[in-house]
Amino acid sequence: MKILRLLSAFMSFFFCLSCTGADKNEIKASEILKILKKGGHIQMVDKIILDDLDFTQAGEPFILNGNQLQCEISSNIFFSNCIFMGKVTTNGVYKDKLPVQTRFGNNLVFSACDFRGAANFDQTTVFGMVNFSKSVFRESASFNNAAVWAKDSYFSEIVAEKDFSMIYAAFAGNFHCLSAQFAGNASFQETSFRGKLTFNQSVFKERAGFDLISVYGGAFFHHTKFEKFADFSSSRFLHTADFVNTVFGGKGSFEKASFLNAVRFDGVDTQSELNLNDIITFKN
Repeated sequence: MKILRLLSAFMSFFFCLSCTGADKNEIKASEILKILKKGGHIQMVDKIILDDLDFTQAGEPFILNGNQLQCEISSNIFFSNCIFMGKVTTNGVYKDKLPVQTRFGNNLVFSACDFRGAANFDQTTVFGMVNFSKSVFRESASFNNAAVWAKDSYFSEIVAEKDFSMIYAAFAGNFHCLSAQFAGNASFQETSFRGKLTFNQSVFKERAGFDLISVYGGAFFHHTKFEKFADFSSSRFLHTADFVNTVFGGKGSFEKASFLNAVRFDGVDTQSELNLNDIITFKN
């Protein structure tokens, strides 16, 4: 009987520990904001963020210009294998008056995270590394007008189940997006990539908009698959552009695109004719 009582007590104690561990896996967005307001770094693994996370609430914004406010976060942001049940945003309206955006002075990492709500990183400025590799966006994801000054930005193996938008953005370094899956429309119009641009082995199931982009380093689309319309019209490639074994399942347009260095279309698989009207090419 004594052994049974001890065993029962041990099981009760173990059950309580298990409950405590489960509770610790869940966290409210307000707790994250509280850490940031104190200047602390965020390093969270295997957490479930229960509600909307608005980074503009991490501090008192200052006036950026006459009609724009900015919230500055100097801390490192690191999330790995976390689930965000609500929306994640870096821009909004301060006290229902002026628009406010977020500036990250250090690294911004969401590695292998699951975004259940919309992810809105529009107007974001980042001076550290950006890493969203292996993350899943179950609702719309947008990085419009984002500015990243890091040497490398990582979006490899992401899964975007809805529309993905990164228009009018600027990346000072290399942009890595290998083996990514875009189920909805993917828009990169007028985005500037100062380093290398890599989309090898990525799949675009709907419209892929790369029109008016500027790529200053090498551009690589090896084994990339565009199932519907791929638009590269009026794009500018200032270095090597490789479309090797690229699959164009639908229409593709390079009309008025500029290739100021070598361009390769080796092994391209096309279901319909590519529009190469008025392209500009300079081959070494």
